[in-house]
Amino acid sequence: MSVINQMLKDLDQRQVEQQGSSDFTAPISSASSNKKTVFISLIVIILLNIVGIFVWQMYVENQTLKMSISPESNTPQNNTTVKKLEQTIAPKNSSPEQILESRDLRNNANDINQDSISNTLNQDDFNQNKPDVSEMIKGTQENTTSNNILGDNDIRENVAETTVTSTNDITNNANNQQELVKPIAIDVKRSTLKISRKKLTPGELAKQKLLRAEQALVNNNIAQAETLFEDVLLVIPDHKSARKQLAALWFGREAYSDALNLLSQGINLSPNDSEFRVMKARVYLQQNQVQQAFLTLNAMPRVNNVTSVEYQSLRATTAQQLNEFSFAAEAYQVLVSIEPSASRWWLGLAVAHDSNSEFEQASNAYQTALNRSGLSGSAETFARQRIIELGE
Repeated sequence: MSVINQMLKDLDQRQVEQQGSSDFTAPISSASSNKKTVFISLIVIILLNIVGIFVWQMYVENQTLKMSISPESNTPQNNTTVKKLEQTIAPKNSSPEQILESRDLRNNANDINQDSISNTLNQDDFNQNKPDVSEMIKGTQENTTSNNILGDNDIRENVAETTVTSTNDITNNANNQQELVKPIAIDVKRSTLKISRKKLTPGELAKQKLLRAEQALVNNNIAQAETLFEDVLLVIPDHKSARKQLAALWFGREAYSDALNLLSQGINLSPNDSEFRVMKARVYLQQNQVQQAFLTLNAMPRVNNVTSVEYQSLRATTAQQLNEFSFAAEAYQVLVSIEPSASRWWLGLAVAHDSNSEFEQASNAYQTALNRSGLSGSAETFARQRIIELGE
């Protein structure tokens, strides 16, 4: 009995010890699970706060961008900026080229605003299509609750990675915002108008003035024409046409001395030009200076080789007036060689030989003149009479 009692006591003691040990272990397990739950909850709360801050900052940034780009907020400020830019680039008294530049700059500024708007719209599309962070956090909570086997170190590493990622995203968005808000640097290139004057050659300048002088003659502006012809001669002294036309104008207004000087210069520059000598001789004849006219014409080098009818006829006439019949006969001989059928030249040759006592030659010239048509009645009568007289 005592043995059984002793065994029962021992059994009771063991049960009490097992119960005590179990009572001691149970609180330890409950305390550790409570700590884990509190720690996980704390981590989740921290994550929620970080994500909330990130979402709120993104929302504020998007609203700020929309307000800065929207027409309502953009109109006053941008209009003021554009006006200042226009005033800076194209002042009130600006030239047409500067106004065109300001318009180009305004168009460039509008293009930049359109680019910024498109970038903002792309950013909005990204914000709309980005994954729901709350859903991700919810999934993380479910995984954390179902998998309590994750250690404290793993949780800390995940929290650190999430925090770093969020911080990097915020920094990148801030940098993008700064890039969008950066002032637009417009490279203004002032266009310069360069006026270069082409240097004309003497020939081109003379041609230009000669055309203007001829137009002045058409408009009956004699004074301007004379000035322009003088300018041509200053550029090209040996310009024959300008000298002759200017001499004719001076001869027309009876500026004989000036015309003679001008023609004398032309003869010195071109001794073989017969027109200068004819014009000078006519100026002398206008002043009844027959001797000077004859000398001017007869002083021509190789004068008998000049095949100008006007020149030789004027030479013959002046020679006859001065009784220089030999020179007159020479001039008429050149004329009959130029125009053999002209009876008047043959009659003049006959008179020159007759006056120079060359009767045989004169008789032959009279007969030739009668054989040519064109003589007047009185001229024919004179020729026939002289043939009869010379034959006796």
